[in-house]
Amino acid sequence: MLRRLRVYFTGFGLGLIAVYVIFSNGEDRNLDIWTPEQRILEDIRGDEVFQKSEKLACYKSCVGLTDKLMATLWLDSKTKSLNPGGDPYRYLITLKTDEHHIEAQIEWDKKSPRKLILLRDLQHPKDCSCDE
Repeated sequence: MLRRLRVYFTGFGLGLIAVYVIFSNGEDRNLDIWTPEQRILEDIRGDEVFQKSEKLACYKSCVGLTDKLMATLWLDSKTKSLNPGGDPYRYLITLKTDEHHIEAQIEWDKKSPRKLILLRDLQHPKDCSCDE
């Protein structure tokens, strides 16, 4: 019985070490791409209609966001559902850096393209009239 436990835990330990070695190599690996949060951001990055919308361009110029910061917003942000299971879905996307605290609210109905409801920088608030 003890021999079986020793063999089991030895194999389990070697497996843990192998998984650590395999998945710890390389800083450029994106291992969390399958999380729900990253899937939402991936869908937004791939949505050409949303990325080229006039409202997004208006907010981007009003708030003063660079292309690099926008790319970071759609890659490294935290995502929260404002109405889980709702129709349409509403997401709050938040990015905090040293210079910025950006929030974006996005609405998505499966029958229509994504819509930007609001984009703002909480550290540098500005009154943008992009809703008109």
